[in-house]
Amino acid sequence: MGRPRSSPASGHQPAGALTDFQQRRLELADMLRAALPVAHAHRDAQREQEIRAVLARLAGGRFQLAVAGQFSRGKTTLMNALLGAAYLPVGALPTTSVVTTVRYGVRPRALVRSRVAGLPVEVPVTDVARFIAQASADRTRMQVASVEVEIPAELLRLGFEFVDTPGVGSAIAANTATTLRYLPQADAVIFVTSFDSALTENEADFLRQAAGHVGRIFLVINKRDLVTETTADQVTGYVRQWTRQNLSVADPQVFGLSALGALASALQPGSGPPEGGSIDPLRAALVRFLTAEQGKAALTAAARASANVLARLHRDMNVGRAAREGGRDIATLTAAFDARMGELQAEMSLAAGRIEGRVAAILPGRLAELQAAWQADLRRMVSPGTGSDPELTADGGLGAAACSAALAGRQVTDSWLAQRGSEVQQALIESTADDAGSLLDLARSPRELGAAMAGLPVIPARSEGWSADDLPELVIPQLEWVVPDAPAVRRLRHRRLTAEQAAAALSESLTAAVASFTQRAGQAFTNAADGWTWRLGEDASRRAGSEAAQVRHYLSQPPREGELGVIDDLRSQLEGYQESLVAWTPGGVPSDPSTEPEPGPVPSADNASACGICAAMQSALTGYLTRRQFLLATSEEEQARHADTGGFCPLHTWQYAHMASPVGIAAGNARLAGVIAAALRALPATGGTAEQLASTAGRLAEARRCPACAVLATAERAAAAAVACDLAARDTQLLCVRHLPVALAASPTPQAAADLITTLARALDRAAQDMRSYALKREALRRGLITADEASAHARALRLLAGQPALAMPWEQDPDDAPLSR
Repeated sequence: MGRPRSSPASGHQPAGALTDFQQRRLELADMLRAALPVAHAHRDAQREQEIRAVLARLAGGRFQLAVAGQFSRGKTTLMNALLGAAYLPVGALPTTSVVTTVRYGVRPRALVRSRVAGLPVEVPVTDVARFIAQASADRTRMQVASVEVEIPAELLRLGFEFVDTPGVGSAIAANTATTLRYLPQADAVIFVTSFDSALTENEADFLRQAAGHVGRIFLVINKRDLVTETTADQVTGYVRQWTRQNLSVADPQVFGLSALGALASALQPGSGPPEGGSIDPLRAALVRFLTAEQGKAALTAAARASANVLARLHRDMNVGRAAREGGRDIATLTAAFDARMGELQAEMSLAAGRIEGRVAAILPGRLAELQAAWQADLRRMVSPGTGSDPELTADGGLGAAACSAALAGRQVTDSWLAQRGSEVQQALIESTADDAGSLLDLARSPRELGAAMAGLPVIPARSEGWSADDLPELVIPQLEWVVPDAPAVRRLRHRRLTAEQAAAALSESLTAAVASFTQRAGQAFTNAADGWTWRLGEDASRRAGSEAAQVRHYLSQPPREGELGVIDDLRSQLEGYQESLVAWTPGGVPSDPSTEPEPGPVPSADNASACGICAAMQSALTGYLTRRQFLLATSEEEQARHADTGGFCPLHTWQYAHMASPVGIAAGNARLAGVIAAALRALPATGGTAEQLASTAGRLAEARRCPACAVLATAERAAAAAVACDLAARDTQLLCVRHLPVALAASPTPQAAADLITTLARALDRAAQDMRSYALKREALRRGLITADEASAHARALRLLAGQPALAMPWEQDPDDAPLSR
């Protein structure tokens, strides 16, 4: 599995629309993030939470493409072709029963997640098959839940995620079920069939089922190179017609191609169009759909939510000022607000009481209805653990079987309780929905109440209503599973039993255990429901109190100078942003991808901050200081020369000291210290003014000619000349902003100069996007989404802007000049 020398973005990638979408996403995030310090300054936790909620939506702005199809249809080859390199080993995903996500990462690797372990296990991409194949012992042993493959492909960095689903239409029905369960999470589905046997009966059945789960299906007919043009046209026409008739799609998205040929073409740029047709139309269609339809809709919704949050924050901050401008006395208005809050709390108590009464009236009957089904379900779950040994005896076998039943019960009851608890909580929500909604609306209303009393407009606190996430969890205590000593067992304890008698005795014990457990579970659910209704009322009361406190804060403390201006500016920017979204048609994908110009390489994460001239200078400096610190420690001649020239400059003094030993520093700098001391003692005798003495002392504080700086100056010119000479022979180098003009001064060809400039611009653009994305995910409290590129972007950008830290000094030197100019 080789890695290309440059990013696949250097090929005919329709990245323009994706980049446009990502830039707009980050632009909206930048505007919203700017409001966070204002909300934080007023300790407005609710508005901060609302802002971060929108940021979280923007932070997760990735497009998921589910890739489905039967095994051997070429799904892996197709993904590699879309990515532009052979990242995924072909045949690595055979008969998979695990959903596998392919996303961006700075280096190829796979993360295997287990159902029982907390942390994922990192494995090479080439080993993925061991953990997802249906018959794999490793998959069974680890209880693999999912696999995430990370690839350094530019298309993935721009926002795509491929999801390889279990093969459909196989003899293993669970694979098809797993794929169908996943599809609603995907933004679109690429379904792969092939020209040699297009749309088998199993594939057709799957597509009919999938059509109800996804918004868009892209049909790929692979292996175009295996059939003639006439046959290809016939097969493509048949697939289009079948899709219109069976999936009710007026304009089916059907693409005939050879994934193998497209991949070969991507691996050999300039080799001409691939045999079997280009993959560019498919890639362009995917980008258009995800950015123009899905992406634009997502940005529009996020912009609307952002405008709503900023409008509420602006309104809240204006409460005190509006009241004063309206001639209202703040103390009187606050007292009136407190009186109205007392009435509001009384209304909330009544609503909470209605919820409690409704639960008390409905839940007992509901639990009684469920008891019989619960007992049958639990008995079925624990029975397989008892065994059916025909030699079961009272003196040994029965005891072993009872232990097995006890163990089986302990293993299943926790999950059983959690499942039944979810059912009970859902029943509680359904039976109290209206009253719970009224209670939550009351809890959120203090700000609207305060605004109305101050004469400001009412802006609904949450126009989208409420969801189950706004309600407390139903807390179910742990219950012990016990298999009682049944009467039949006690009576027959001291004599042998037949297998039938032993089984009957154990069955009686299990029946008693199940009945006891479900009865105790019912009581536990009743108690939990009482706690649930109490917490619901308490949470609502606490929320109302917090909102009321924030209103009092804004009444008594008007916004500081400039704060309202910040929010006003952001709202104005956001209004313009929303207007631009209406007219925005995501572009960047030419109608004929073959005419798209080569955009040039985008530096990868491995070399994005490695300025070639900086690297040469760093090497020269390290080598020089390594030799010099040894000579200063051992040679009197070097020590004398060091003292005569004034030593190193401050920067290189400390770099030298970092490499040298205390003994070496003492030996090498004693004479220099003595020379400076003698010069200082002679200063007062000159009789100069304070200014003249300051000038003379200043000259003593600096090295007259730092030899390390001279080494760097020479290395810089040599490296710049080497860059100019090498540009025609190899890939364009990446230089930092400081050294770009140095290289250009070495007179490279016009094309080479343009390539140097463009390469640095691309690297800075990439770093800027990564930094903005990093800031977005941090502010959205979504650190788990941060990629390694984004985490290191700030250091990368600083090195591109200012060069390596060890070289950070504004020096310029001509070796023929005596003193250095700093």
